Amino acid sequence: MKKLLFICLAFISSCEVKTIEVPVKGGEIAIGPNTGSKFYIVSDDNVELTKTLINAYNNMDIDGMYEVLPDTVMWFAPKLKDPIPADRKFMKEYFSQYDSISQVVQGYIPHQWEGQENTVVSVASREIKYKKDGTIEDERLFERFFIKDNKIFRVMAWSAEWNTD
Repeated sequence: MKKLLFICLAFISSCEVKTIEVPVKGGEIAIGPNTGSKFYIVSDDNVELTKTLINAYNNMDIDGMYEVLPDTVMWFAPKLKDPIPADRKFMKEYFSQYDSISQVVQGYIPHQWEGQENTVVSVASREIKYKKDGTIEDERLFERFFIKDNKIFRVMAWSAEWNTD
């Protein structure tokens, strides 16, 4: 009996345990060419790229921003119909109207949808921009940062005014 128990224990201890990660899919894209596709959470690797960009943006550090951006990033700014091809020259001019910027992020969600090659990091935040003329811009933002090959190549942003009623 002891021999049988020893053989069973030896067999069990020699078995290798393998962990297989399977993405959990959920939600659904409701419109556009990917209608019906599911979303799934992906690795946090690209969250760091997004944090780097937002930190550099808050510091109005163009060189820091373009460490994680290609030479030109397509910026779908809130309230504008067409995207802006934002290069260093554009960002220098953009920052020239502000004394400081403070974007405080509520959370980062790295995700993809079925069939998508790049990663998206969705971010909800509050952004306060202090203009040189003394006015203050205060917005709630929802942004999607599109990442491929360790570069953020597209930023899509939506804004909402604060309800003061």
